[in-house]
Formats: sequence, structure tokens, C-alpha cells
Amino acid sequence: ILSLLIICFSLSLSAQVDRSKAPKSGPAPHVNIGEYKSFTMSNGLKVLVVENKKIPQISFSLNVVRDPFVEGNKSGYTSFIGELWGKATNKRNAKQLSEEVDFIGAQLGTSSTSVSVSGLSKYSNQLMELFADVLLNPAFPQDEFDKIVLQTKTALQANQSDPSSILSNISNATMFGANHPYGDIVTTETVENITLDDCKNYYKNFIYPNNSILVIVGDITLDQAKALTNKYLGKWQKGTIPTHKYATPQEPQGRKVVFSNKDAATQASIAVSYPINYKQGAPDAMAISVMNQILGGGGFQAKLFKNLRETKGYTYGAYSQLQANELEGAATFKAYAEVKANVVDSSFIETLKEMQSMVNADFSQEDIDRVKKTMAGNFSRSLESPSTIANFAYSIERFGLPKDYYTTYLERLDKVSKEDVAAAARQYIHPDNAYLFVVTDKGLKSKLTSLSSDGTVTELDYKGEPVKESPKVAANVTAEKIIDTYLEAIGGKAKLSEIKDMTVVSEMVMQGMTITNTYKYVIDPAKPAFMVEVAMMGNVMQKVIFDGEKATINGPQGNQTIEGEKATALKEQAYPVLELEYSRLGIIPSIEGIEKVNGRDAYKLKVAMGDAVTYSFYDVENGLKVKSIGTQEGVTQDVSFEDYRKTDSGINYPFLSKTSMQGMPIEMKVKEVKVNTGLKLSDLK
Repeated sequence: ILSLLIICFSLSLSAQVDRSKAPKSGPAPHVNIGEYKSFTMSNGLKVLVVENKKIPQISFSLNVVRDPFVEGNKSGYTSFIGELWGKATNKRNAKQLSEEVDFIGAQLGTSSTSVSVSGLSKYSNQLMELFADVLLNPAFPQDEFDKIVLQTKTALQANQSDPSSILSNISNATMFGANHPYGDIVTTETVENITLDDCKNYYKNFIYPNNSILVIVGDITLDQAKALTNKYLGKWQKGTIPTHKYATPQEPQGRKVVFSNKDAATQASIAVSYPINYKQGAPDAMAISVMNQILGGGGFQAKLFKNLRETKGYTYGAYSQLQANELEGAATFKAYAEVKANVVDSSFIETLKEMQSMVNADFSQEDIDRVKKTMAGNFSRSLESPSTIANFAYSIERFGLPKDYYTTYLERLDKVSKEDVAAAARQYIHPDNAYLFVVTDKGLKSKLTSLSSDGTVTELDYKGEPVKESPKVAANVTAEKIIDTYLEAIGGKAKLSEIKDMTVVSEMVMQGMTITNTYKYVIDPAKPAFMVEVAMMGNVMQKVIFDGEKATINGPQGNQTIEGEKATALKEQAYPVLELEYSRLGIIPSIEGIEKVNGRDAYKLKVAMGDAVTYSFYDVENGLKVKSIGTQEGVTQDVSFEDYRKTDSGINYPFLSKTSMQGMPIEMKVKEVKVNTGLKLSDLK
């Protein structure tokens, strides 16, 4: 009877439920994240311990808390510290350290403000001993320092033509300036100023226990953590740490357009940005996060994404972010995108329009609810990782957040109202007082003047420095004379015209593997042909053959034949010295001015061949071609030519080329140049 009564009661309740409506969400829960334990050693080292017995792993991560500081003419040297720190110790050389880490299956990492090691908890003692040795006894080997210098210079060469790197440089230089840590720009010149002693002095000045926080996560107890830290870090002596203060950067009054040239670019990297007074844990931080997600941080549903991508088709994606930095008052807002170059002005207009719509509270409660659900889900999923608790613990200690800052996260998120979001937008979104940064081809610069409040555009180079006025091209200098001088410099028209075939073998090293490129040209002025073969470790990876009319490509993806207009476009690549054929092919270059290339003046010529545009640079003094920038099918390639040598045939040829393509540096060294060896078209098969 009791069972029947319960069933009847349940049925009567279900009959009263309106299933046409989704049930309302209950109150946001108070999250039980799990506590961390902490203690402070006598030398001032703060230690946070997060126990996790579920898996037999452990990690030790030390973070040094210091003020950012201006590196100036040695910009980049703190990044050197990060790489050097974990290379070797006074007890273990680089090989020994690497082998010991690998032997116990550990992972070791360092930066200028951190040292971390992780592995199986059964190796806790070994891990902590390695950790302490790296932390307390860095050797800073000269040979490793020299490698880092070389690698950094190579990367910087690619950055000179990488739009995102250029955008970052001009943004930081403009918003913060040379007298602020965030205005430091790393260049080849600053890297050359860095010495090994700079790295050693940094360690002596900043690495002390009383400005560090050690986080231990994993299969360990508080007592075990105390025993380990006392054993290995107990004798680490505290010290006095330098402090630094800087002026607070200010947002501009009005809109300021800042431009940097990227020759032959078919895209534009753009950003609307300015400094803001915001820090982690601010009272309105939750409303700011919701506001930014609605504007540009929330993926496909964000206003910027829907407008610039889905409605206008200007880009693959448009985003926004509010970045809290360590220095108070030096946070930044940024709305950014990679857009088609021919719509750069329209893209800025639409971005500013969406920013203004946020200020006008042109968003719905539905937008807020959607974003809050996404944020709540992301937060909840993050709790599955033990490292999340460690990160929370570190943030609480590092930034002085309330102890319940994360346990009340969902409750605070749930309370965010439309009024809160609107207030955050009014406080931090300033479309009328902003820098408009853009990196694209200089030909589009004139389209940007109308976006500036005063009708001017500031032009900076890739280092964020003002572009100096270039020397004027003399009235008697023509594009034809520049080309003739170049042809004379590499051997003369008569000698170059005698070339009937040419073979060039060159090599490059990628990820420790040598790749050999072999170019063969059979030069019939009316029907030139060429072959390119790419081989690795003696195995042919790809071969391209152009017979003057069509091209065949043989590679891992199979065979492909190119005919028609695309094949015709390959014809220009069939001449080893294309400039020699300009007149016959009807190619008419134009002078764009004089620019610096590797510190020397060079004439800049522009050549249009179908849809492809190429800029070539010829040294004013010796006439040699020193650089070429071209774009085809949306891909920009920047090549510098160096180490010209006279070959057996009497022509001068560049034996070193440095290419940057989509931010990837490639260095090609010529091993062999042969001319007029009797090659025929049949030899290219």
C-alpha cells in the first residue's frame, strides 16, 4: 500500500511539471576546490604544497617574484638567462644533466624567473636534488651562450618580415616607450651587446629565496615536503632584491594611426589597442571577462568574429583581449585580426563600430547568459587537473587575492548583471581614444589617414623606430640603369647571354637533417625549361619539371600536372637571371626609392608579373641584388642574398641566401655552380 501511495504521489507531481520549458538553473555552487598547505622557511622561501595521491607523480616549481625592468640596449638578455639556467651546473655538464634527467624520465624547465622539474614520485629525492643543483649552482657555459646568440639572431632575421612580430614591436614601442620594461624591443644590435657576465650578474641580483615561491604538487605530504626543502634548500641564503618603479603609460587622446611597411603583403595585421589601468583580481574583473567574451574573446559567437568574418568576409578570425600585466597601470586592451589588405580601412571601421556597440550596451541578456555558461564550463573542467589548484594557490599568494577567490568563482560569475557588463565596457572600451596599429604594404598607407583624428599616419620600422627619410634617387638614375648595373656586377650582359644551361646545388639544414636542392636550367629564350629536385639523406622527396609549356610535380602526394595560366606563370622561374630577360618579356620595373638593407642603401624596384608582385633591392654602391620580396598565391617570401663569389664560368653568384617564409627562417648555402655543361631538355626527366 505504501509503495502504491508513493507511485501515485510521484505521478501527480510529474503531471504538474511544464515540460515545454527548460528548468531554471539553481544557485551557483560554492566550489570545493581542495586546500593547499603552506609554510615559510627561515630563509624566506614560501612553499605551497598540493597533495594528490591519485597518481604517483610529483612536480617542483619555483617562481621568482621581481619587478620587470628596462633592458635597454641589452634587450633580450633575460630570455638568455632562461635558456642558460638549465643547460649545466657546476656539478653536471650539459651532457650529464641531460642524461640524468632522461634516465629517471623527468622533465626539466627553466625561464628567467622559474625553475621546474617533474617526474615519478618514487624519484622525489633525485628530482629534488637535481632541482636544487640547477637552482643553486648554474654554470652558465660559454659555448651554450654562444649557441643561444646564434639561434636568436637567426630567429630575429625571420621576425624582421613576420607581421605579428612587427605588430608587437610597434605596439610596445608606441604604448610604453624606451623607458618602460614593456617597451623593450629585441634586435640584432641589442643581442650583440649581451655578454655572459650580464647573465651571471642577473642571477646574483635577483635569485634569492625571500622573493621566491616554491609550489610542490603530487604524491607527497606536508611533512615530506618540509624535510625535502630543508635538506636541499635550507642553506640557500636570502638577499636584497632591486626594485623598480616606472611612470604609468597613458592612452592617446583621439585616434592615432601607427603603420609599418610589409612589402608585397596581400594581408594586413591590424590591432586597436591602448594601455588601461587594470590588474588581476580587480573588483570588476569578472564583469570585464564577460564583456570581453561578448566582444571578441568568445569564439564564433563574439561580435568581432561574427562581423568581420561571417558578415563581411574580411578575415578568418577577429578577437579581443584585456591583458593584465605585472606592473599596475600597464595592462592593455587589444582588438586584432589578420585581414585582406584591400579592406584594411573597412576592417578598422567595423572593429571600432563593434567596440562602440559595447559602450552603448548593444548586447542582450542572452549574450551574457551564453558567455557565463561557457566560462562556468571552462572553469569546472579546469578543476580536473591537479595543476589547476597549484596555479590557484600561486596566484593567491603572488597577487594577494582573497583566500576564497576561486572557491567563490561561480557565485561571483552568476551575479554579473547586464549593468555590470555595461559599466565595464564604459570603463575599458575606448574606440575614440586608441592606437590603430597596422602592418601591410606601403601602397595602402594613404587609405589610413581618414581613420586618424589629426589626419596623419606615423610610420615605424620593424623595430618600432621612426622611419627616417630615405635619400632621394638621383634624377639621372632609372630602373633600366639599375638593372644594367646589376647585370654588369654579376658578369656583364655578354657573358650572361652565353649561358645555355646551368646547374646549382645547394644545401640547408632543418632539425638536424640536411636537405639538398638541385636546380637545373636549360635556357632556350623562347622555351626555357628547368628542374628542381629536393632530396633528404640521398632520397628524392620532390621533383618539379617545367618543359616550357607544362609542369609536372612528383612527390609524396603523387604526381600532378600543371598547365595553362599557372604553367605560364612558372616561365619566369626558368631563367637563372630573370633581369636579363626583362625587355624581351615586356617586364617594366619601377623605382620605389632607396631603403636600408643590412645597413646599406639599396635601390628598391617593383615588378608586377601577372598577379604576383616582387620588390627587389640593389646595393647603391656595388649594384648587386641584396634582397627580394615576393608574394604569390597569398604567400610572401623574403630572401636576402649574400656572399657573392666568382664562379669558374666567370659570373658572380650569391653562395648564401636567407629566406623567411611565413615566419620560418631558412638558410641555403650553395655548394656548386656549373655553367654550359651540355644539358638538354631530356636530361631533366
